[in-house]
Amino acid sequence: MDHIKKLFEKDYFARQCGIRIDEVREGAAVCTMEATQEHLNGFGIVMGGAIFTLGDLALSMAANSYGNPAVTLNAFISFLHSCSRGRLRAAAAQVSQTGKTSVYRVDITDGNGRLIAEMTGTCCVKGYQKQ
Repeated sequence: MDHIKKLFEKDYFARQCGIRIDEVREGAAVCTMEATQEHLNGFGIVMGGAIFTLGDLALSMAANSYGNPAVTLNAFISFLHSCSRGRLRAAAAQVSQTGKTSVYRVDITDGNGRLIAEMTGTCCVKGYQKQ
């Protein structure tokens, strides 16, 4: 999966946020981020945008795991629980693949394994060749 490493090397925003890629296999990915003071909003909880960014990177890595360039068409997130500092984990898995579009679910959990957000995203595979 060298193409994933090369893709991540160019993802400056995700790297600046402190996101790591822990696992990538076809149709799935796990990314983690250590939420620090820099990720907190005015209420002292992790900013929704930081959580979304973590989920979005896991979605992107899973969608691009097959080796064909894929981009997100839409992504929806539901914030279920707030969290403060600590390790956050985003696990993305492909739900369906139909033609040039694919759908992924991303579960984002805190360090205790509590589900803090659910994300669903639809991706378009660029250069898809119908078989």
